[in-house]
Amino acid sequence: MRIVFDTWQFVRIMVRLEETRRADPARKKLWSAWSADWEKLDAELELLRESNFDAFSAAMMDQEVIFDPVDAPTLELVAAISREVAAAIKSAERGAKGEMLTDLQYERTGLGGLAQRLEKLRKLSAKSER
Repeated sequence: MRIVFDTWQFVRIMVRLEETRRADPARKKLWSAWSADWEKLDAELELLRESNFDAFSAAMMDQEVIFDPVDAPTLELVAAISREVAAAIKSAERGAKGEMLTDLQYERTGLGGLAQRLEKLRKLSAKSER
């Protein structure tokens, strides 16, 4: 199976993973597998943010990050991290207004949808492994 992220989703996932990578062996393993790609993308995005904010915004919203192949445990872990980030965003929504609230709701909904999609893929992966 493969995971397809919008770039902004991957950024949110990797920031959370960076914060929690020492929490358990599965997170350590995923961090080890994806950190080089993350660090390269993060550096590229930072350069764009500083030099061309429109290009940065387009990269965040219109480009994708793909990992293939991905096993069922990875799908499950990334879905769980997506839900963690969505829960944190929901908490942040309480004090937000206007455009900030709209942006947070968009991200929370997008990450919740990503988690659901990954959980479905995990179930399909588990069925195909039987």
